[in-house]
Amino acid sequence: MNTEVVNDLNKWVSERPQWLQIAATRLLQQSELTANDVSELANLCQQEADGKLPKTTCSFPATAFSQGAAGSLRLCSISEVEGVNALAPKKPLEFGKGNITIVYGNNGSGKSGYVRLLKHVCGARETGTLHRNVYKPGAAAQKACISFEQDGVPKTHTWSGQGICDDLNSVDIFDTSFGKVFVSSEDEVSYEPPVLSFFSSLILTCEKVASALDIEANRHQSKKPNIPTDKKVTPEGIWYEAISAKTSTQDIDKHCSFGSADETEMQTLQQRLAEQAPAEKAKQLRKQKQHIDTLVQDAQKYLEQLSDESYRRIIAAKKKSILKKAAADTAAEKMFSGSELEGIGSDVWKELWEAARSYSLSAAYKEAEYPNVSDGSRCVLCHQTLTQEAKERLISFENFVKGEMQKAATDAAKEYDTASQTIEALPTSETLKTRIDAAGIPQDVASQVTDFFAQLQARKDLLPGIDSEEAIPDPLLSPKWIEEANAQSKNLGELAAKYDEDAKSDNREEIKKKLNSLQTRKWLSEHRAAIDEEVTRLKLLNQIKAAKKSADTTALSRKKGELAEALITDAFVQRFKAELKALGASQVKVELVKSKVSKGRVLHKLQLRGASQNGLADVLSEGENRIVSIAAFLADVTGKSNQAPFIFDDPISSLDQSYEEAVVQRLIELSEDKQVIVFTHRLSLLGTVRHFAEKKTIKPDVVSIRSADWGTGEPAPIPLSQSDIKSALNTLMNQRYQDAKKASENGEFEHAEILLKSICSDFRTLVERSIENDLLCGVVQRFQRPVHTLKLKDLAKLKDADCNLLDSLMTKYSGFEHSQPTESPVELPKPDDLLADMTSLKTWREEYLKRATL
Repeated sequence: MNTEVVNDLNKWVSERPQWLQIAATRLLQQSELTANDVSELANLCQQEADGKLPKTTCSFPATAFSQGAAGSLRLCSISEVEGVNALAPKKPLEFGKGNITIVYGNNGSGKSGYVRLLKHVCGARETGTLHRNVYKPGAAAQKACISFEQDGVPKTHTWSGQGICDDLNSVDIFDTSFGKVFVSSEDEVSYEPPVLSFFSSLILTCEKVASALDIEANRHQSKKPNIPTDKKVTPEGIWYEAISAKTSTQDIDKHCSFGSADETEMQTLQQRLAEQAPAEKAKQLRKQKQHIDTLVQDAQKYLEQLSDESYRRIIAAKKKSILKKAAADTAAEKMFSGSELEGIGSDVWKELWEAARSYSLSAAYKEAEYPNVSDGSRCVLCHQTLTQEAKERLISFENFVKGEMQKAATDAAKEYDTASQTIEALPTSETLKTRIDAAGIPQDVASQVTDFFAQLQARKDLLPGIDSEEAIPDPLLSPKWIEEANAQSKNLGELAAKYDEDAKSDNREEIKKKLNSLQTRKWLSEHRAAIDEEVTRLKLLNQIKAAKKSADTTALSRKKGELAEALITDAFVQRFKAELKALGASQVKVELVKSKVSKGRVLHKLQLRGASQNGLADVLSEGENRIVSIAAFLADVTGKSNQAPFIFDDPISSLDQSYEEAVVQRLIELSEDKQVIVFTHRLSLLGTVRHFAEKKTIKPDVVSIRSADWGTGEPAPIPLSQSDIKSALNTLMNQRYQDAKKASENGEFEHAEILLKSICSDFRTLVERSIENDLLCGVVQRFQRPVHTLKLKDLAKLKDADCNLLDSLMTKYSGFEHSQPTESPVELPKPDDLLADMTSLKTWREEYLKRATL
């Protein structure tokens, strides 16, 4: 970078905030800032916002942004893949030792799965969704192990389904989705000159510092209590809601003071305004007073009914009743001593007599007196006609019942019953509780009331068993709760009168406001510490906000955009044109132009040159779209100084032969400096790569993958059509033939037959390839476009015996490569014959290759 640009940067940076200049200085000394650096810079940013950061300066040396040496990176293998599409390889996918590797596999063999995995691990632009095996619900979690070398040091990265590997984020991957980047939309170039990378780092630092300040601000959450809604409308509440960083201590003291005089005034106002409807409240209090008075009156009434005087009166009546009854019983015993039945004159007998009287007067003899002893009358009990003796007996019974003694006994019994009924039934516990609740009697007094009524009930229950005054229990005294209840009743009366007065007043609203203000001031005084803390917090947040403002990236982005326009766009456009030319697509009328700058990122787009509209995807053919995408991709990534690998997924899809060869030649050129990995399903690409690689004395690594019963992506032998004939023939003779022979010797005849058929089929393919490569000296080969006419001179060494040998082998083994009639199946050769044929081909090839041209 020239001195003029450095001087301009020095001047520009000197005008930035002090903390940002410190950050710039650190970035010049280290390529990446640590978490501690970011934390320190966030603190410096806050100090500067608070005016406590000393003045400092930052300058850039002329060599600050010179291009340094870049490190190298190689992908080595992918292993232990789980949960990625249908990939389930048991062996690692090795990428070889060379700089260009072709990964070949048929459709469905797992190529796309590997590419999608690498896009997620390396952080490609368009990663897409990486599904698990959709045919195996509940599959294992996603996982893969990537082995690589960084600056010659072996490393591994275990990917666990998310995130990218920072060491591999420089790997560039091209697949169909890349066409959307430049052809269908716009995107930023990956390459940045050092000065722009510095600005990118500085912008990222600002974003991290801003994020750290946000985290710091979030740590200081408000603990300010929510003021009750009714207090928000007071002057004190309005002040509280408007608290800010500018609120002074004196202002807080003024609004949060609350003393004993305020407490007394507040209680006075509360007594006057505790009830919103004083007239109604007065009625309720008088009703409550009435319940208390009634309860007290009842208690005093029961106390009087169960007094010793009442006890003595009832006991006297009881004694009289007992004496009168005894006298009547004695008289009856004398009168009826000669009766044939016992118990005449007893209480039971009297009940029977009265029942007979009732029956006679109401039903049997309505018009006659009881007992009816007229002629022909009958006994109302047994219905027999009364004899004279029976009549006389009935008349004597009636005279006894109506006699003085019996009358006196009856009157005494009634007098006792009347005296007993003067003690009324006491309320049940449930009824008593209801009356206590209605009276609003406090809980401690309520228990006294309940105990007193329980004592009254107990005293009442004792009365029937007491026969003398000596047995009367100690009298119950007037309980203390009656005094308390009377006092409460008096207070309720006075309070009701006070409510009546309040109902007539006309300044209640004013008193309410004053009371609410006092209550709010008391609330504020109780939360004084929280108010002080909130003001301190708001001051800190203001400081953080000012600090974050100085971390804004707008100025940095604008400056980077200015530099990018001069340093990136022209070079990038030239690279794109050069790539189009190298790929044989100069005739495609497209151009790459800068579209905009966003946050320091320079975005480019492809457009049709000289066209009225720029819809490339609608105008270009599929092949042209693909070649333009490849050119844009290469123009993007070749500007990088690092030695990161390139990965291509079927780059020649939709391309004709010319474009295909141009792309292959470009890939081989790239492989001279960087690792190039190509995934393909086309044997033609494999053959073309080998052809052009051979011209540059480059030996590409070829890896084959296949789909197995357990999943896709399994490494497999290279197809015979592309493998080395000598190696393939040795494998047939030394490994697979021996396996077939061993199976036959072990009696596994069916398995041996399958192995032999497979060997025969592959051997037939090798014979055919030997004709192309050896017999015809490789003049024309399948999957390769060029015709090697210079090799025609080598055909002079060809003899009839050579043709006869290969013709006989082709004839003998063609049946294993082409279908045959079912009525005449091809018989397998004996193992020894097969070995002999393979040996004859091997011997012939060795001799033919050494044979001199005649």
